[in-house]
Amino acid sequence: MKTSLHFLGYTLVGYLVVAIICQFLPTNRPDFAQVFIPNSRFGNAIQGNEEIILGYANGRVQIQGNVKPHAAGPAEHVHTGFDEPFSVSSGTLSLLVDGKIKRLRAGESFTVPHGTYHKFFNETDSIATATGDAPAEFVFVLTQLYGLMNTDPSIFSSLRFLLQLAVWGNDFDSYLKEGPPPIVVKTLKFLALPIAKIAGYQYANPAYYPKPSPPITVAVPSESAN
Repeated sequence: MKTSLHFLGYTLVGYLVVAIICQFLPTNRPDFAQVFIPNSRFGNAIQGNEEIILGYANGRVQIQGNVKPHAAGPAEHVHTGFDEPFSVSSGTLSLLVDGKIKRLRAGESFTVPHGTYHKFFNETDSIATATGDAPAEFVFVLTQLYGLMNTDPSIFSSLRFLLQLAVWGNDFDSYLKEGPPPIVVKTLKFLALPIAKIAGYQYANPAYYPKPSPPITVAVPSESAN
């Protein structure tokens, strides 16, 4: 019995050491300057929003978000490491902040403090447009999350998503109100990382990078039309 306990203890310690080492192994994280090209776009058909890259500097990405009429937006969530600003330029954007609805109209701004559960949505018949910024790591993982939501929604009801979260690590600083507390999710991601590495999960899928907007073509009258 004592030998079995010793073996189990050594196994757990060994796994924890491997998990710690895995936190420092290289990933296929791209050069964000090559990903966040101004006017490139990504979006979420389920939530009803499109994100337009305005710029990338000093580790942060400036974004314009277009929220479709009557879009439900994301589930209530919290960021533990950064504040999230919203500055509305057109339409009316609704925010649910700590259980209270706040409506922002054109020219109005509000910053959701970190550690505060919130979500955005649109209650109107018109598109709501807002600008803001966030850490580049978070925005990048958001492009990956949206890509999965659009192409592989079944991942969210399986353990595969925990393995994907493990590879993203704390770069994806977003935790659902209806899910486990952030500290529990962070611990699970830490413990799952060695398995995710062995299984071949990747930090980045280029197919989900923001897409450049198509160039505007202007029809030029032919000489025969003159």
